[in-house]
Amino acid sequence: MGVKVKERPKGSGVWWIFVDHQGRRKAKKVGDKKMALEAARKIEAKLALGDLGIIEDKPKAPLFKDYAELRLNGYIKSMRRQSTFERYQDVLKRHINPTLGKRPINEIKRGEIRDLLLKLNRNGLSRSTICLVRDVISGPLSFAFDEELIPVNPASGITKKLQLRRDRKIEIEPLTTEEVRLFLENCQAHAPEHYPAFLCAFRTGMRLGELLGLQWGDIDWHGKFIRVSRSYKLGRMTPTKTGKVRRVDMSDHLIEALRNLYIASKQEALKEGKGEIIDIIFHRGGKPMEQNYIQRVFKRILARSGLREIRLHDVRHTYASLLLSDGVAPVYV
Repeated sequence: MGVKVKERPKGSGVWWIFVDHQGRRKAKKVGDKKMALEAARKIEAKLALGDLGIIEDKPKAPLFKDYAELRLNGYIKSMRRQSTFERYQDVLKRHINPTLGKRPINEIKRGEIRDLLLKLNRNGLSRSTICLVRDVISGPLSFAFDEELIPVNPASGITKKLQLRRDRKIEIEPLTTEEVRLFLENCQAHAPEHYPAFLCAFRTGMRLGELLGLQWGDIDWHGKFIRVSRSYKLGRMTPTKTGKVRRVDMSDHLIEALRNLYIASKQEALKEGKGEIIDIIFHRGGKPMEQNYIQRVFKRILARSGLREIRLHDVRHTYASLLLSDGVAPVYV
């Protein structure tokens, strides 16, 4: 066993400790000569007691971006919705990795996270987006804490102390009964192929993904209801947002429109020699319609109808508003 203290290079004032123990060597730069001698004395005492920590090579902590990708692909992708996975992936790429991505996960300090969140706040990001950034940072750090790579999660509770401004609430202006009638009339005149879909949206209040995921087998013609059990987005069928299956009632007007669509689809299938119709009710060329496509159609019909621009999601609020105005109990809505 040998622990030596040397000045390297001579006359530089820089002192090193050289350890040679059981064929294993280690060198470490220390401050002045006094500090080096004191450290060497402590190292000798530890080696005599069998503590080999000073000469053992500790595995390097992973970089934050690598650890975050492991969690994203190993946990978020399998346990959360596809839209959540893509949102987290985008937040990592745009807001987190440029600042923290190349930092070893055990070297990230609470102050760094705080400064990043404050910077995003100054750049105009909403409070909800900043909280999402916090969550995407905190997730991998929480896993690292569980695996004993770090002593604490430096992102824990950090947004409470930042006193970020509250987001402005999005003002929802549901369409009136007359405006819904005007929209549907223009849809029937200028985009009749989409009339059943928009009628279904206004008459059932389904989410857009649920609407696009509907199949003919979901309709109970006799019971006059639709069984809502799935959602479609970006090429993937998933369970509904809540993960629950529910029933929505159909009006006679909606039943008539969907029945006419079913008959037309069956006639087209027979004409093409297919026999069976496509399962998806609202499709485009045999494939489910993408959300951005139907949203563009929705905006075009709003403009043609001379109506203010609203989100397609606001059709749900329109449905609820019209039910309440008709005296339907809030618990049903």
